[in-house]
Amino acid sequence: MEAEILSDEELTALTGYKARAYQRRWLLDRQWVFVESRGKRPLVGRIYVRMKLGMLSPAIVDPTPPLAIPEWTPDFSRVN
Repeated sequence: MEAEILSDEELTALTGYKARAYQRRWLLDRQWVFVESRGKRPLVGRIYVRMKLGMLSPAIVDPTPPLAIPEWTPDFSRVN
């Protein structure tokens, strides 16, 4: 299972910068939401990244599950 927060390598690939100050600047310039850890590392959520990049989760796009098909249906043809 993937972690909910981007790893250092993923954040570097996203921003193009290894230095945390440049990563923060990149995120701020593009108005991305992030939280800083105690070591000033920008923490970016994986679902937020997918939403910003236009890759919506199927659960977000269609939150209602499809209706279940009944196993049988009553035959009313013989009822008067």
